[in-house]
Amino acid sequence: MKKSQCLLFIVSLFYAGCAGREAKPISVYQKGDENKSCEELKTEIAQLQADMIKILPKTDKTGTNALWAAGGVVCIVPIFFMDLKDAEKVEFEAMRQRHNELLDLAAEKNCDMTGIRAEKINSAKEEKARVKAEAKAKAKNK
Repeated sequence: MKKSQCLLFIVSLFYAGCAGREAKPISVYQKGDENKSCEELKTEIAQLQADMIKILPKTDKTGTNALWAAGGVVCIVPIFFMDLKDAEKVEFEAMRQRHNELLDLAAEKNCDMTGIRAEKINSAKEEKARVKAEAKAKAKNK
């Protein structure tokens, strides 16, 4: 009995270590935000949008994890490849909040935001649906 409990403990520790990487979210408020010029705000918002577009496809791990879990039924090894920490989702949410905060700050300063998408971004799921719809519309127009 003790051997099986010890083995279970070791496997669970190994499993917890392999469950994905730790999230490194950015801070919503950063020192000096209120002193930024309109051009600096516009540049940072554009950079955040680019980063968010890059990380967005990685936020939904449901399908991949389901496949790894199904493979884990046959053999335990695929279970160790599941990503249970949702680091990308946490980082996307932090970027979204920062983006929206910077838009509010730019609006307070009456900045001209032409050339970038100056609307607040919703949750990852809603944003993913919006990006897909925009891609479909672009493909349809070509």
